[in-house]
Amino acid sequence: MFKVSYFLEVLPIIASKVNITFELTIAATIFALIVGVIIAIIGYYKIPVLYQLTRVYVSIMRGTPVVAQLYFFYYGIALYSAFVRNMTPLIAVAVVMSFNMGAFMSESIRGALLSVDEGQKEAAYSLGMTNFQLVTRIVIPQAVRVALPPLFNDIINLIKMTSLAFMLGVPDIMGAAKIEGARTFRYFEIYAAVMLVYWLIIFVLGILHKLLEKKCANMY
Repeated sequence: MFKVSYFLEVLPIIASKVNITFELTIAATIFALIVGVIIAIIGYYKIPVLYQLTRVYVSIMRGTPVVAQLYFFYYGIALYSAFVRNMTPLIAVAVVMSFNMGAFMSESIRGALLSVDEGQKEAAYSLGMTNFQLVTRIVIPQAVRVALPPLFNDIINLIKMTSLAFMLGVPDIMGAAKIEGARTFRYFEIYAAVMLVYWLIIFVLGILHKLLEKKCANMY
């Protein structure tokens, strides 16, 4: 039977690890954006060799489970790399999340860059603008408006992805749930608390996402 008193007892314990989940999300978001921008620029200009390599990379990252990528990196590559072996679980998870979500973000960013009308670029050149002026004054402002909503959605997906961090021993929300479960075996109440905490976070971010979409739409 569901024990309400224990649910209320375990809820603050689970919620106390939200800061670790946010730290992991913020770190992964920053590096994923860097990866995404680099890949998007390569794809936008179709730089020879690099373009083909990034297509393979994006295909692998998007076509394989994050859990497999996590284990491949932390347990597979670690066999041959002292650098990876010496990583803390938190950093290892952040690295894998960054490379995985960077592949998704790159597609959003590349699509945003391609959405800028070619006629505007030609008009800019006819006015004597340099490539730098074209990119900073025309391409980036318009691309940012297009890219922001899907990128925000990627950040929401990153928060959900952090739930895998416990598999490497990171004491996040799921890590706290695992510890409590091993102590009390009250899994029903524990994972109900986990779902509630995640749902509240995603619910608030979902509202912000809709506001962002509306604001970006009004900019046109």
